[in-house]
Amino acid sequence: MLTKEMVQDIPSEPGVYFFHGASGKILYIGKAKCLRKRVRSYVHKIKNRRSKIKRLIRWTTAVHYQVCQSEQEALFLESRLIKQHQPSYNSALKYGTQTWYIRINVDEDYPRLERVPEPQADNARYFGPLSSRRWTDEAIDVLQRIFMVRTCQEIITPLVGYRACLQYDMKRCYAPCAALITRELYREMIMNIINLLDGEYEKVQANLVARRNSASAMLQFERAAAIHKQLQRIQKVFPFLDAHRENPQ
Repeated sequence: MLTKEMVQDIPSEPGVYFFHGASGKILYIGKAKCLRKRVRSYVHKIKNRRSKIKRLIRWTTAVHYQVCQSEQEALFLESRLIKQHQPSYNSALKYGTQTWYIRINVDEDYPRLERVPEPQADNARYFGPLSSRRWTDEAIDVLQRIFMVRTCQEIITPLVGYRACLQYDMKRCYAPCAALITRELYREMIMNIINLLDGEYEKVQANLVARRNSASAMLQFERAAAIHKQLQRIQKVFPFLDAHRENPQ
């Protein structure tokens, strides 16, 4: 059973926590802005809990955690680990609540990030489930601020001289509608987003470093500075040294 002694040393940083059963199997995965506050809340007022949470508390014999650099990192990590481990209580406890996914239609020339309630039988990539609409919108916003992919719903037909929207003026979109970015470069950004959502942080970092250095060598200093800013933003949200994190297995 989950006890106060199991959670007394939990840190206060953002992160993901794991409830394990007697066999070592992961029963539940959750995220938290403050791990200490969230995890310790499970051992208070147990009598007022729903029956499913009471059963989770009763069958938990160990608690592990993984500290993250930010709430956003915790969100993405939680989603990826739930998909990987399929904990039984994540499915049981989400009954009656709405979950969301990030959808990327890779069949489009210039894909965008969408919030959808469930995956469909198509060729799009889906990332989730994410536990709330707010978290999903925030995740999409973070990725769009880093990579400046489009938010509009129109079918994009690049046209030189086309008047780009306010998102371009705000430096939140590269305006593929106005042919201000090539299809190849745009799709490379989309692949970086997909790799981030898949947890391939080092692959994205290596790609951006190579592009930045290439732009500098070609004296494209404005382009190199833009790529460097992408790297800085990613480093604020995502980790690159997972080997130094506690292993939840």
